[in-house]
Amino acid sequence: MSNKSILLFPGMIKPLRLARVYGYLIQRGDGLYHPGGSQPVCTMSLARKMVEGGWLEQHGQRYEPTAQGLRAGE
Repeated sequence: MSNKSILLFPGMIKPLRLARVYGYLIQRGDGLYHPGGSQPVCTMSLARKMVEGGWLEQHGQRYEPTAQGLRAGE
């Protein structure tokens, strides 16, 4: 995790909630999707900001919520 602190923005709530429900989100070309989803839940630029801020962790094509990310979606 980076030392930078990225504030939680309203647009981050839905992806974090879906990441908590499904356990992870999947990267496809233009954004992050929940497993089986056909519509992106957020853009890749927002996903990178959430990783940078410590809300999500990237593991290859999977993005998993951190402990901080799990609490934020509540």
